[in-house]
Amino acid sequence: MNHLAHLLLAGPHDEFRLGAFLGDHVKGRAALEDLAPARQQGVVLHRKIDSFSDAHPAVRNLLVRLDAPFRRYGGVISDVLFDHMLTRHWERFAEVPLDSFARSTDALLARYRSELPERLQRFAAWAQMQGLWSRYGDRAMLGEIFERIGIRHGRTSPLHRGLEVLDREDGAIEEAFLELYPDLEKMAARFRATARVDGAGPEV
Repeated sequence: MNHLAHLLLAGPHDEFRLGAFLGDHVKGRAALEDLAPARQQGVVLHRKIDSFSDAHPAVRNLLVRLDAPFRRYGGVISDVLFDHMLTRHWERFAEVPLDSFARSTDALLARYRSELPERLQRFAAWAQMQGLWSRYGDRAMLGEIFERIGIRHGRTSPLHRGLEVLDREDGAIEEAFLELYPDLEKMAARFRATARVDGAGPEV
C-alpha cells in the first residue's frame, strides 16, 4: 500500500495519521521511541499493513503474473496501483468524499510540517501543490509518480514504466485489491481499537 491507503487505514486520529505517513522513514527502535506514543502506534500500524499486504495471497498471486522486468519491482509498482484502485472504489471504503479527505490531509501535514523529516517536508509540499491525494486516479499523475520513483531508485529499472503494468493487468490488479483491502480494514480496525493513544487508553 502507498501513502493514500496508509493515511486512510490509520483512522481519524491525527497522531496515528502522522505515524502512518512517517512509516517508511522511521528506522530502528531508538528512532521509533523518540516519537509521541500515538505517533509510534501509527508507524507500527504502517509496518503491519506492509507485512500483511506482502503476505496476502491476493498480492502474491498478482505478482507472479508479472513478466520480467516488472516482477522484481512488482511490490513497489503494485503499492502505487493499489492507491489508484482505492480512488476507483473510494465511496465503498471511505466515509468522507475524496476531496474532503485530501484537504484534511494537506492541512494535517501543513500543521506538522516542521516536525517531519526534510524529505517528507518537501514531499508534503509537492503533494499539496499537485493535488496528489485526489489524483491517484489520474493517469498523468500516476505517470509522474512512477517517474519520480524511478529517479529516486537510483539505477536502471522499469519503475518509470509502471503504467504499462496497469494497462496489461488492470483487471487482475483490481481483483487483488478488492480481495486485500477489506482484510486490511479489519486488521487496521482491530489494531486501532487496542492501541493506546497518549497513554489515555485505546482509541475509539
